[in-house]
Amino acid sequence: MSQIGRCLCTIFVVCATLMAGCSEPEKEMAYALQLSSTGLGFGAEGGALEIVVTPHPTDVSWRLDTTSTSDWISCSVEGGEIVVVAEANRATVSRTTTFGVASPQDLFTPIVITISQEAAPERELEVDAPESYLFDSAASSYTFGVRSNGEWSITADAAWVSVVAEPWAQRATIAVEANGGAERRAVVTIEAGDKVRQIALTQDVYANNPYYRLVGSWEITASKWFYSPNGSLNSLDYAPNPTDYYLIFDLEEVEYGKSYKMRNFLYPGTELEVRYDAATQGIVIPFGWTVLSYDVFFYVTLVSSTQFSYASLEVDALPNSDATALTLDLPTVDGFNYVGLELWTYDENGYKIAVGSNYRPTMFPMGDVKFVKKSE
Repeated sequence: MSQIGRCLCTIFVVCATLMAGCSEPEKEMAYALQLSSTGLGFGAEGGALEIVVTPHPTDVSWRLDTTSTSDWISCSVEGGEIVVVAEANRATVSRTTTFGVASPQDLFTPIVITISQEAAPERELEVDAPESYLFDSAASSYTFGVRSNGEWSITADAAWVSVVAEPWAQRATIAVEANGGAERRAVVTIEAGDKVRQIALTQDVYANNPYYRLVGSWEITASKWFYSPNGSLNSLDYAPNPTDYYLIFDLEEVEYGKSYKMRNFLYPGTELEVRYDAATQGIVIPFGWTVLSYDVFFYVTLVSSTQFSYASLEVDALPNSDATALTLDLPTVDGFNYVGLELWTYDENGYKIAVGSNYRPTMFPMGDVKFVKKSE
C-alpha cells in the first residue's frame, strides 16, 4: 500500500473511532425523561401527590418499576403524570421507600424516585370513665368521654355488651342487656394507636338491684310516738297498732329506676307516687295535704305558738346498707320551726285523735321515723 493510501486509512479509522466514541453521549441526550420531581414527602396523614413526566422525544415510551416499593404506597400512571398515594402513618417513626421509572427498550438510565413520610405524633388517649363499672340487673347504658389526637376504637369481649363510638362527639356508649341470671363480667377496650385503656364491667343479679329491693310491704316505725286526744300532746310513749293506724303500706313498681307508688300509706285507699333517687338508692316523698287527704299530712308547728299549717315538702327516705330500712330525713324549717309526721284518726268513741312522731326541738327529742321492710 502506498504511503498516501496508508494515510487515508489512518484518517478513516480515527474518524470512525471518534464517531464511535460519540455515539453513547448522543444516545443519553437523545432519549431522556424530564420529571417534575425525583422525591416526594408526605405528612403522617398520607394522601396523594403527582409527578409530571415529560419525555424527549415526545414519543419515547417509559414504565414504572415498583418491585422494591413498600406496601404503604401505591403508584399509577394517569396521562402524563405519576400519581403516588400514601397511607396514613400510624407509627411514631418516619419511613422511606423508592420506585423507578425505566425504559422498556433500555434507551435511558432508570430514574429512582424517593418517597418519605413523617412519623405520626405520639398518640394520646383520655377516657373519662373509671377502671371498673357496675351495672344493675336491668338493661341500661353508660356514656363517657373519649379524647384522642388520632383515630380510636372500642370493643367488648362479651355478646351481652354492645358498644358505640362517636369520635365526632368525643364520646362512647356501653349498653348491656337485662340480666336474668347470675352475676356476669366483661371487659371493654378502647384503643388509639399504641395506647390502650380497659374498663372492667360487672352486671349484678336481680336480687341485688337497688330499685327492685325497695318493692314490697313496709311498716312505719319510730323511736317514740305521741298520742294526742283532740290534738293536744299527751303521751310520748305511745305504741300505735300498725293495723289500726295504717302504718303498713305497699311500695309498688311504676317506672323502672324512676318511680314507685305508695298504697294505703297512713290512710286507707291512698295512692302516692314517689321518686326513686339513684344517687342515694332511696326514695323522695312529696308530702302535702293536696297530695294525700285532709286526714293525713305533714305539719309545721311554730315553736312560739300552738299554730300549725299544712306543708308541701319533699322528704328523702334514705336506705341502710341492705335496704331493709329507710330513714326519713325530716327537715327543720327556718331553724326555729320543726316538722313532724302526724296522722289524724278517730278513737272508739268517735273522738278525733292524733298519732305522730319526730319532734325535733330539744324539748321533744322523738328520734327518727323509719320505714322497715316486712319479711316476704
